[in-house]
Parts: sequence; structure tokens; C-alpha cells
Amino acid sequence: MRVTLPRRRPRGGTSGSTGLKVREYMTSDVVTVGRTANVAQIASLLREHRITGVPVVDDERRLLGIVTHEELINIFVPHYLSMFDDLAFLDDLSGIEAQTMAEIEPSLFLAEDVMVEGPVTVRPETSILKVAALLTNKKLVLIPVVDDGNRLVGVINRSDVSCALAGATPKEPE
Repeated sequence: MRVTLPRRRPRGGTSGSTGLKVREYMTSDVVTVGRTANVAQIASLLREHRITGVPVVDDERRLLGIVTHEELINIFVPHYLSMFDDLAFLDDLSGIEAQTMAEIEPSLFLAEDVMVEGPVTVRPETSILKVAALLTNKKLVLIPVVDDGNRLVGVINRSDVSCALAGATPKEPE
């Protein structure tokens, strides 16, 4: 089956720059946490807001890092399990699970303990195509959008980029 996409007129500035920009598709009303939020609180925020990660910011909204589901899961999955491509030979992980859960108290792990420091960031004027490449090449789920002072102004995720590339209407300013 062959699909032919309709041609779209390029959007963009008048000085010869065309194309889709992050500012058109990013989420600017971002759920964030401070460095002392514990992982139980972070997991609850991710579930409540149906998001894949949260930026960690200071009091002036300067980006310190990011915590996604991956960082939370990695706390509990013994690292040696990552050596196996297929875990089918392990029928029952309940022993490992019981030991892991007994040894780890989620409320003792803070955002600053598990966050990815110095995450990939983009600016509002970054092209959507560049963000798409970053998301796929680096296997990211979302990217913080920052200003020149490294202050968080939004986030852009895979869904936002998919909508942009598929021609969906940009988000209304929040």
C-alpha cells in the first residue's frame, strides 16, 4: 500500500526561514519538581498527569536535570538483569522482587539522586526535524526547552513531534 501525503505550505518567519519550530508544539505549562522531591512523589505526578518525565528545576526555574519512568524503574531493576536479552528462562522473579523491595525504600531516593544531569535541551526556535532526530537517535522521550539563561520554558515530547510532522494543528498558547 502506498500513501501519498498532501503537500503543506511551509510555516515560519519572513526572513527566508521556514519550517516548524519547537515553540509551536511545545508544552509550556510544565509539571516540574525540585531536587528534594522523592521518587514516590515523582511517580505519582507522572501517573496523575499522564506524562513520561519531569524536569528538575531550582527556585528560578533553571534546569537541573530530568527524571523519566526509566530512571524510576532502574532503581528497582537489578543491574545484572540488563545483561540478558531474554528473561524467558526466569519463570519467577518473585524472589528477586521481594529482596529488591525489602532493600529499597522509595521515599529515600530524591530527584537529585536519580535525575539525568545535563539533559539534552533545545530552544523554542529549534526546528521540529532536529528534535525528531534527537528523540530517535538518543532514544529520548522528552526534551526540555530552555531560554538563554537555562530557565525552563517548556518541554517537547514524541507526541508533540509526531503531531507536528503529521500536520496536526499547533497547540494554542497556554
